Amino acid sequence: MVYKFLSFAFFIFIASCSNTDDTVKEDCSENTVCTQNFVTIGVTVKDASGVNVPLDRFKVVDTKTDEDITLVQNQEEFEDYAKDGYYPIFNDAYRLDYQNQTTTIAFIGYNADKEIVNEEFTVGADCCHVLLISGNTDIIID
Repeated sequence: MVYKFLSFAFFIFIASCSNTDDTVKEDCSENTVCTQNFVTIGVTVKDASGVNVPLDRFKVVDTKTDEDITLVQNQEEFEDYAKDGYYPIFNDAYRLDYQNQTTTIAFIGYNADKEIVNEEFTVGADCCHVLLISGNTDIIID
């Protein structure tokens, strides 16, 4: 009896092993129910004492394609970002471009034309919203 059980357990174990790619893409049919939230992933830039670090400019680059994907902003929005030390790096405007996949993006910040921040993030999107997969969104400048 024990041998039958062990043989059965071994068979189940072997049958569950597979060389196929287990990556499953979500079915994003029109029946998918999404929230009405507009998701934005952003970073904060501060010094070691916790004071916001205003940047003169920043850009976001898809490192796989070298494409500049910086979100469009006007001067007033940029001034608010600099004052708050919060900079948007990826949002639902990119959901369709990155749906069911991931990529690495770099956030690069400048002061006086000198690069002072260069952080990478892994991001992606499902059927409804963009996702932060990895990366530290609280950036500390020494």
